[in-house]
This record gives sequence, structure tokens and C-alpha cells, in this order.
Amino acid sequence: MDEFTDGWLETTLRSALESEPAPSAAALDFALGLARMLPTANRPSLIARLVSGGQPLATARGGVAQQRLYETDSHLITLWDEADSGASRYLIGQVYAKNNGPLVPESVTLFSVQSAEISARQEDSEFHVAGVAPGVYALRCALESADILLPGVEVGT
Repeated sequence: MDEFTDGWLETTLRSALESEPAPSAAALDFALGLARMLPTANRPSLIARLVSGGQPLATARGGVAQQRLYETDSHLITLWDEADSGASRYLIGQVYAKNNGPLVPESVTLFSVQSAEISARQEDSEFHVAGVAPGVYALRCALESADILLPGVEVGT
């Protein structure tokens, strides 16, 4: 672009943005939630689909738990959701390569527009998230070769 075009474009964009009302807090939170779902590196972002809705199961702690199975073309993710203390939930999950067994994610993050981001703790090939309020979340598993996003993860339902 030449100097005239650069100047005109900058002036036009600046005046257009200044005339727009500031976004609401809800709109900013929503945009932040979407940004968290984007891949952080040069690896594909894979969206997993729920393949097993999970049946209520009795747990050793005496509560009711759910186990759900999510799938991409090359991965399986198991997610165990059981009662924690009070009304909160405890999640345990694992990521598997369909042809090569369990994987250890670089990071696992649980987030929603309504709550702060929660990072999982790794224990060998399992990831653990304690103190999760019931609700609907997105879960992101960052692997060396791909980012897997599980949208609409129901916790405590």
C-alpha cells in the first residue's frame, strides 16, 4: 500500500471504531472464552464428539458418578465425573491415541464464560480437576500433535 492508502485506511478504521459503543462485559467474556479455544501452536484443533452419554454409576465414596467417552478421528478421551465435597465435582480423565494407548497432555484446561479457567493436575497419564461447580464447560487438551476441544461438557448433571 502507498502512504495515501495507509493514511486513509487508518483514519477510516479509527473513526469507525471510535463511533462504535464499547462492548458489554458479557460480550468481552464471550470473546475471551472463544479465544481460549483457539490452538496455541501450529497444531490442528480437533473437536471431539460425545459417543457415550454415560450412565449413572455408584462410586466408592457413596455418590453417583458419570463416565463419558469422547472421540476424534484419532483420539479417545474418557471423563469420569463424581461428587467432591459439598456440591462441587471431581473430574478424572485420560486421552488415548486410538492406535497407541494413553497419552500425557501438555496441559488440560476447563473453562466457561461464567467461571475462571481451571487447569488440571497431571498424575501419570490421568488428569484431575477438583472443586468444579456443576454446569456446562469446554475442556481443552493440548497434546504435542494436536489441540482437542470438548465443547458442551456437562459436569454434575
